Amino acid sequence: MSKFYNEIKNADNEKEVELVYKKGLNMYFTDVEIKHPYDCDGYIETKVLYDEVSRILRLITEFKHKENFTSKVDVCKVLIQVLYYIKKFDLDGNPIPNVVLVGDKSETFVIHTNDIQKYLNKDLDWKIAPSTAPSKNADLLLEMMNDKEIKPFIFTIDNSFSFKDVADKILDLSLNIQRHVRMSENNISKIYDYFINKVVKNASKYDANKLVYIFIDIMLKKDEFKNNNKLVLSNGDVLPIHGEHYDAFFEHYGKIYKSSEKEKFTEIADRLIEDTTRRFKGEFYTPTLWVDEGHRMIADVFGQDWKEKYVVWDCAWGTGNLTRDAKFSELYCSTLNETDIEIGGRYNKHSEKFQYDFLNDDVELLQGKELLENTYYKLPKNLLNSLKMNKPIIFLINPPYGTANNAGTKEGDHKQGIALTKVNELMKKDNIGASSQQLYAQFLYRIMLIKKLYNLTNINICIYAKSTYMTGSTFKKFRVPFLKEFKYEKGMLFQASHFADVKGVWGIDFSIWSSGETENKSEFIHNLKDVNDSNTIVTTGIKDIYNIDGKETCSDWIKEDIKKIKTEDAPQLGSALIVKPKGVGSLVKDALGYYVNVGNSVYKNGTDVFIVSSTSSMGHGISILPINFMKVVSNFAARKIITGKYANWVNDKDEYLIPNTEHPKYEEWNNDAIIYSLFNTSSAQSSLRDLEYKEKLWQIENEFFFMSKDEIQDMADELGQDEIYEDIKEFGKERYVYKLLQTIELSKEAKDVLNKAIELTKETFKFRSMFNEQKPEYNINTWDAGWYQIKGLLNEYKKEELKEFNELYKVLEEKMRPMIYELGFLK
Repeated sequence: MSKFYNEIKNADNEKEVELVYKKGLNMYFTDVEIKHPYDCDGYIETKVLYDEVSRILRLITEFKHKENFTSKVDVCKVLIQVLYYIKKFDLDGNPIPNVVLVGDKSETFVIHTNDIQKYLNKDLDWKIAPSTAPSKNADLLLEMMNDKEIKPFIFTIDNSFSFKDVADKILDLSLNIQRHVRMSENNISKIYDYFINKVVKNASKYDANKLVYIFIDIMLKKDEFKNNNKLVLSNGDVLPIHGEHYDAFFEHYGKIYKSSEKEKFTEIADRLIEDTTRRFKGEFYTPTLWVDEGHRMIADVFGQDWKEKYVVWDCAWGTGNLTRDAKFSELYCSTLNETDIEIGGRYNKHSEKFQYDFLNDDVELLQGKELLENTYYKLPKNLLNSLKMNKPIIFLINPPYGTANNAGTKEGDHKQGIALTKVNELMKKDNIGASSQQLYAQFLYRIMLIKKLYNLTNINICIYAKSTYMTGSTFKKFRVPFLKEFKYEKGMLFQASHFADVKGVWGIDFSIWSSGETENKSEFIHNLKDVNDSNTIVTTGIKDIYNIDGKETCSDWIKEDIKKIKTEDAPQLGSALIVKPKGVGSLVKDALGYYVNVGNSVYKNGTDVFIVSSTSSMGHGISILPINFMKVVSNFAARKIITGKYANWVNDKDEYLIPNTEHPKYEEWNNDAIIYSLFNTSSAQSSLRDLEYKEKLWQIENEFFFMSKDEIQDMADELGQDEIYEDIKEFGKERYVYKLLQTIELSKEAKDVLNKAIELTKETFKFRSMFNEQKPEYNINTWDAGWYQIKGLLNEYKKEELKEFNELYKVLEEKMRPMIYELGFLK
C-alpha cells in the first residue's frame, strides 16, 4: 500500500495536492526549508553528495490538481509556466533552478532545466503572469511540442507508487547521473503496465498474448528499428507507439540484461498473459496479505486446524493465489483455463488440479432427484466421493466480477456475453432475477445447488466479492434461498485498491458462511480493515452492511404518486443543451422535468443522478410533477450530497430508505433541497426554443426558473435585450418553482444561495447578447434560461463571482449533509 497514494487520492484541489508533495519532499530532503520565490509553488536549495562529489540542488516545483501528463501538450503547458518562473530568477541575476518537479494527484515527472533552458533567450513577453503564460504563447507551445529533448518519464501515482523513486530521480538529475531501474521478477508487472498504458498506442486493440509478446520482444531485443511513432517488431509487425514516451521509458529502465535474466522474464510472461486476461474478464489477483487475513478469519470460525479437517475446494482457482502459500490435507483446485494449471503447477503440489467450467460443466445434474452411479461427471472421483460421503467442505473462492451486460465499458468487448452460462439459464428459470447476470452470484448459486443435490450438512463458503449480493435490490430474489441455506458468520471490508489492478472507489468484501439459516437477513456486521505503515492489516472500524428487503426504497417512494399516469415521447436530451434523435425516456404531458435516478445506492450518485427539462435519452428516470416534486428534490439532494470524497468504498453499496417525514427538521430539509436542486452541477434544467426533434419544433420551458417574468422583462426592456423581451411575450408565464418559492420559508443558508444567484443573474444580464453570439449553443437568450446556461456565461465573464456563489452553495451542502443520516435516508 502506497502511503503517498493513500494521502493524495482524495485531494480536491491544487493546494491539497501541494501539501502531500511537500510532505514527501520533507521526508527525503530533511532540514531543508521550502521557499516560494516569485510566488512559485515551491523552491528548495541544498547541497547533495554522491561518491564524494557534491552539487547544489536547486529544485523548483509546480503542482496541479488533475492534468493528463500522458499528453505532451499538457506537459509543455505546465513547463511554459515553470519557464516563466525560472526567467524571474534569471532576470534578477540569481542562480536558476536546475531540476523541475511537476505533479498532480495521479501523475508526476522530473526533468533537468537543461531541457528547457534554451527557451529563456526567446523574445517573449516575460512580464505576463506565469499562470497565464501557456494560453498566451501558442507558438512557444507548438515549438516545445516538437522538441525531441522534452520527453520526461511519467510516474503513475497508484498503490505501488513510492515517492522515493521521485526523490532518487531528483538527486540523479542534480548530480548528472544516468541510472536505470532494472526490471526484475518483483517489478515486471508494474513496468509492463506502464509500457502498455503509456507507450503502446491503442493497446485495447490487442489481446493479452499479443500485448505480452510486444513487451517481452522490445525489452529483450538489443536493437530495434524505430521511426518517430512507429516501431518494427521481430516478426516484422509495425507497432504504433508514443515516441517520446518510448524514449523516456528506456532512459528510465534501460534494456541490457544477462541471459539468465532474459530467461526468467520469458517465464514470467505466462503470468503477465494470465493477469492481462483476467483483467479483461473482471478477475483479479488476491494479494498474499489479504489471503493470510482471510485464512486467519477462517481459523476463527472453523478452528486452527481447518486445513486438515476440511475438504477445501477453490472452484475459481486461477493460478492459486488463495491456496499457494498453505498446505492442505485435501485440496481441489479447479479452473476454467487449462493453461492455469500449467502456469500454477508448481503450487500446491499435493492437491488435485483439474480443468472445470464451474458455471457450465455438469450443470444438468444439479436439479436431479437422485444420483445415478453410471452418470458421467467431469468432477474428479475423489472429490465426487467426498461430496457423496458428506465430508465437511469449505469453498474458498475469489470468483470473477463480470456481468453479461458490460458492453459500453472500457472492457466491454472482452466482457460481453461472459455471464451467459448454463447456471445463468438455471437462475433465470428459477426466477432469481437480475442477479443471475452477475458471475459471482452464479458461483454462489451453484454451490447452493450442490448443497441441495448431495444433501450436504457441513458445506461452507469463504468468498472475496463485492457486497452487493448482501445489499443490492437486484439480489433480493437471490437472497431468499441463499440466506435459508447459509448462515452469515463474519466478514471484513477493505478498499479495492489493495487488490492488484483494481480501483479503490469500491470495497471488497470477504465473508464466511456456514451451513444453516441466517437469522438476521438484513444486517451483516463487518470489520473495516486497512494496512498501516508497517504493512500490517489493522481493524479501523465497524460497518453495518445492510439491505432493505421488505421495505419500500427511497427510489420507489418518489414514484408512488405517479405510477399510473400515462407517459409519451418527448425530446430525448443527452445533456442540458443537446437533443438526441432517439432514446428510451418518456415523459408525462406537461411535466416539470425529468429525474434520472439510477439504482438506489450510493454507488451511482456521482454519475447517473441528474435532472433535465425534457426526458433523458438514457431513461432510468421519472417525470417530475407537482404531486411528486418535493419528494424528487428531497431524494436528489440526499443522493448528490453523498458524492466525491463522501461516496467511498465503505458506503458505496448503502441503500436509500424513505426518510422520516415526521421529523421536526424535515420541512426545513425539504425546502433547502429545492434550492440545492436548482444549482447543483447535475441540475441540467434548461430553456430551449425551436428544438428540432423527429421533424417537429419543440419549445422546452424551464419550470425550475427562480425569478419572476416581470423582473426579467424590466431588465430586457432597460438593457435593450429585444430577443429576450420578445421571448417573454410568447412564453411568459410564471414558472412553477418561482411560484413555489413565494409560499415557503427558507433557511438562512438557502436564502444566501438564492439571493446570490439572483444577484449574478442580474449583474450578467447585459452580457447575454454578446455571449449568445460567442456561444449560441447555450441558448442564453430565453427569459427562463436555467442555471446550467447562466453558469456558462458566468464562467466566461464572472469567474470570481461564481466562486463566491459556489462557496455559499458549499455552506448549504455542509449544513444538509448530516441530516441525510438523521432523517434516515441512509443508516
